[in-house]
Amino acid sequence: MSQKEVEFTYLAAKVVGNDTVVFRLEDGAQVIVRVDINRAGFRINPSTGSRDYNFEFNNTVKVVPHDKKFKALVPEQPPPKKDGGYIK
Repeated sequence: MSQKEVEFTYLAAKVVGNDTVVFRLEDGAQVIVRVDINRAGFRINPSTGSRDYNFEFNNTVKVVPHDKKFKALVPEQPPPKKDGGYIK
């Protein structure tokens, strides 16, 4: 299968705290990436004497559109009961 080389433009990134990186896209949207490191370790490889590293992590990605709006389903509630013309 042939591959085609495609050029990309770097996005600006800003570190927030010590586990979150925020990218701002050209249309104003934000991509928020959070990384949680579960464990990290190393060992000395007995056959080569070099260090082997092992990292285990989880990451979450959230995209916030430029208009900062979203839709969600909300259950309908019955209208409030009226007693003597006043809403309790």
